[in-house]
Amino acid sequence: MTTPPELMSSSLGDIGLNFDLVRNSTAALQERTMADDLHFVMSAIVGPIICLFGMVGNLMSIITWCRPGMRSSTGRYLIGQAVADFAVLLLFLVVDSAQQWNPNLKFSLCYGIFFSYIGYPCFFLAIVVSIWITVGVTIDRYIMVCWITKSKKFCSETRANVGLILIAVNSFLVNLPHFASFTVVYPDYGGGGGGNSSSSSSPSTEPQPTFKMTEFGAGSGGQFYEFWIHCIILILIPWVSVLSLNIMIINKINKSNKRMENKKTRESMKKSKQSENQITRLLLAVSFSFLFFIGLQCIIQCFAMQKPPWADMQMVSASFAFGKLGIVFNSSLNFVLYCLTGRRFRVELLNMLGCSKGDRLQTSSRDNSVSGSSSVSTKISTTSTISGTSGI
Repeated sequence: MTTPPELMSSSLGDIGLNFDLVRNSTAALQERTMADDLHFVMSAIVGPIICLFGMVGNLMSIITWCRPGMRSSTGRYLIGQAVADFAVLLLFLVVDSAQQWNPNLKFSLCYGIFFSYIGYPCFFLAIVVSIWITVGVTIDRYIMVCWITKSKKFCSETRANVGLILIAVNSFLVNLPHFASFTVVYPDYGGGGGGNSSSSSSPSTEPQPTFKMTEFGAGSGGQFYEFWIHCIILILIPWVSVLSLNIMIINKINKSNKRMENKKTRESMKKSKQSENQITRLLLAVSFSFLFFIGLQCIIQCFAMQKPPWADMQMVSASFAFGKLGIVFNSSLNFVLYCLTGRRFRVELLNMLGCSKGDRLQTSSRDNSVSGSSSVSTKISTTSTISGTSGI
């Protein structure tokens, strides 16, 4: 999910979303390639459109999950996740899209300070918080599904709040190196040399970006952190954990339905099978989408960091133009998934918007007997329920 220093460009910086190759000459900077055009389209047009819809959806999700009828431990986690996803999308616009809209922004001292000490590190912080909240909400639903007798003890709003605080604190501590990855470059207005400018040999009339990578960020220590700590531990482990928990949830649902086959009428068996198939398809779709968007991005980053001699780095950069949108999709699709899979969520949303005709669509009995709703977060997130447990 992070981008190695070799993929940095002066217009976008790293931010985990900059996937242009380093230009080593003025001629290369002036010559646009297909990869440059793809990055512009994805960062300046497609990405912002998705971000705007995703930000509105996350705001609607926060308001809906905060309603009295949606209070639960899972709802608490999903509120925190919506806040983190909103921050991811907002920072994408500020640190990635804004530089494509206005290339001269990188010469602003105020922006250089913001990018180095706020925008870049907080972007990663929001991503990691969102991913580990996904782990938290999946564990919460696993307990409700597989440890029903202990769910009242462990799945409470208080415990969820404590879990959110621990996730935020640990994510901040783990992401501290990102606060030391970039530094501000103050313009040398006197032209007398010295200064923080990194290119004293370049003409004084040519402005220089106001931020650059630190020795740590560009060195072996920064690359070790980005690859092993951030990409492998903070991305791969949560994905494997959520996938494993979802497999156990599906198995529990299958066993529960098989045990109750003899006690159900044909109609109730049909409804149970439909619910089971819906959850199964949902979990597989979420796992596949996360594997595709995030996995592809991480694989390309590995190529970029290792720089195998047979790899076409221009193709790597062009591929990143599509791969970087995986982060945006992950943080934007939650609201759509809630609406598609969460019946209670749809009802509360319609009531909040004043579109309900007054009835609650009989959610209390049907949602508890068949299956509540499966609330899913795209960055690896899934939320599922079984018969006999209260849904979201």
